[in-house]
Amino acid sequence: MATLYKKPNSPKWYAQYFDSEGKRVSKSTGTTRKREAEKIAADFESKDREVGKAKPGLPAAFSKIVETAAREAAVGELTLARAEDLVQRLHRLANPTFRVVSLNDHLAGWVRRQEPHVSDKSARTYWDMHRRIIAAAGPKIAAAPVGELRRDDVSKALQKIVSTPVKGTKRTITAATANMDLRALRRALQDAVEQGLARANAAESVRPLPELDSTERAPFSPIEVRAMIDSPHTPEEWKGAIMLAAHTGLRLGDVTNLNRSHVEESRLVIRPEKTKKARKTLTVPLTPPCVTWIGDRQGDFFPSLKGTKTGTLSTTFTRIMTRAGVARDIMMAGDIPARRSFHSLRHSFTSWLAEADVHADVRQKLTGHSSAGVHAKYTHHDEALERAVATLPKL
Repeated sequence: MATLYKKPNSPKWYAQYFDSEGKRVSKSTGTTRKREAEKIAADFESKDREVGKAKPGLPAAFSKIVETAAREAAVGELTLARAEDLVQRLHRLANPTFRVVSLNDHLAGWVRRQEPHVSDKSARTYWDMHRRIIAAAGPKIAAAPVGELRRDDVSKALQKIVSTPVKGTKRTITAATANMDLRALRRALQDAVEQGLARANAAESVRPLPELDSTERAPFSPIEVRAMIDSPHTPEEWKGAIMLAAHTGLRLGDVTNLNRSHVEESRLVIRPEKTKKARKTLTVPLTPPCVTWIGDRQGDFFPSLKGTKTGTLSTTFTRIMTRAGVARDIMMAGDIPARRSFHSLRHSFTSWLAEADVHADVRQKLTGHSSAGVHAKYTHHDEALERAVATLPKL
């Protein structure tokens, strides 16, 4: 089936299909209207097949491809990639109705199939991957069969993702985000292999980009959290959100979605259908300040924050930090640069529990972390280490 694509700086649609001998053909449809272009592309393909049928038999076309392979092999020019291309042409000759799916269509279809089974945030992440990979790969590769994607194509696309400024800004996508795209792409291409649309997963052996742009996450001190809550510039709903996050370790999305139904006696109970990531029931006892703040509140606790995009909420929180005199970027022990965000309140919660000698298993259960390894990243012992060293005898 013919596919359509556009060349850079050209408003017209181009058709791409395989001719009667299995060769890939690209032609301009001469129109900017997609529906009209689809009809023209189908006509191109139909006429080409009619010409192929008029030729003296299928065996002649087979012979031509085999002769080409033999000739190139005799002079040492038959590479593995070239041999695979010739075999694919033989396969198309023998199976003219074989389903060919473009990279663009396969990735879009894969994301749609994932949507019912993942959170809204994960679905957006997959759609972002699709958009960035297709844009970086270029129109020809995007319109080509998914089975023709090569390892080098994926590597070049990743490099382009991190080197191309985001539209309308000067910033670029981080290596960490590009590597997240790579992980999602691997899953999508593995699906293509399992469907028989590709012989191998072109992204499987691609190395992730070095994440030189990543920074450590650091917790807030109790004084800094208090400063943000007491600041006259902090809106009332945000004061409650900051307190609950610091005393429960909940993520930003879970905090802004809290309502009266989550409160059971003096505990917060968040069940799977209301938890974006943990996928399990999370129970956290409420501290007296949290119980006092909740009081007799009914319905949504944070109506003006609920449903707001995470990026917008993060920007607002950064502004709250600045106005409260709390630094966003700091240096941790060992001169390691670190950055704070709303998620740092989760780090604070975990670190404060650790410094109070709460066992790691209990801390992990309270935060809902999936493993001890993940939990360890949230536990910071700087102050505890200083207190420990201070107990050593003076020499």
